[in-house]
Amino acid sequence: MNEVNLLVFIEVMPGKRDEQIEAYKKLKPSVLAEPGCLRYELLSDEKDENKFILVEKWASKAALDAHDNTEHMIAADAHSPTFRAGPAIVKIASSVI
Repeated sequence: MNEVNLLVFIEVMPGKRDEQIEAYKKLKPSVLAEPGCLRYELLSDEKDENKFILVEKWASKAALDAHDNTEHMIAADAHSPTFRAGPAIVKIASSVI
């Protein structure tokens, strides 16, 4: 199994922190219910309340690709520019051990 780990760096516009958190809360159950989703967790930057890191783990590249094409993700991607300061930065990470 070739698991895929993602670190998604998110910055929201000042005053829009709660909108990001609410969007995540709404999306989380649908994402966790997807086949191949092993982790979907939003972390807050302790030094900057407008920055977050979304940690995702998928069982395979195919599961991640399917996730990107779900109705709920397409809708979330369309809504996020209303509160985000810019596009998210996505990093693919691999376990070193």
